[in-house]
Amino acid sequence: MKQKNTRDPKKMTSYFWYEAPILVVVTISGLIYNIGMVAGPYFQGQLVQGLYDLLNHKILANRLIQLSLLYLVQVCRAIKRFSVRIFANHTSRRMRRLLYNALLHRQFGDDTGSLMTKAISDVDSCVEGMRKFTTEIFDTGVVMIAYLAMLLYYDVRLTILACMFTPLAM
Repeated sequence: MKQKNTRDPKKMTSYFWYEAPILVVVTISGLIYNIGMVAGPYFQGQLVQGLYDLLNHKILANRLIQLSLLYLVQVCRAIKRFSVRIFANHTSRRMRRLLYNALLHRQFGDDTGSLMTKAISDVDSCVEGMRKFTTEIFDTGVVMIAYLAMLLYYDVRLTILACMFTPLAM
C-alpha cells in the first residue's frame, strides 16, 4: 500500500484530515452511543416494565427481546473506542516516520540520542492529546448537548432556569 504524505506535517489539522475515514466511524458510533446514553434510563424502564408484563403473561417474549436489542448501543461504544485507538496508532506511526526521516537526514552530533528521546516523547504526548481530544468531544460535548436537548424537550422554562446558574457561578 502506498503511503500518502500529510499536507503539512507541522499542522495538527493535517493529521486529522488524513485520518478522516476513521474519524467518520468515530463520529457515527460516538453519536449513536452518546445519544443512546441519554435514552438509556428510558429504555431501562421499558425493559423492567416489559419483564413485569412478561411475567404476568401480558406480552410475548419476542417483544422483550426487541427491547433488549436496543442495548446493542454498547457495541457502538466499543467501535468508537477501537476506532480512536486506530486513529492514534496511525497518527503516532506517521509522526514517528517523519521524525525518523528528519533525524536521519541531519548532521549527527553528541546530542542525537537525547534529541531523539525528547522528540519521541513529544510525539507520544501529542498523539495522546489528540486521542483525548477526540474522545472528549463525544464523552463530554455530545452527551451534554443531548442531555440539554432532552431537558428542553421536557420543560423549556425549567431547563433555562437550571442553566442560568452555571454562567452566574462563573
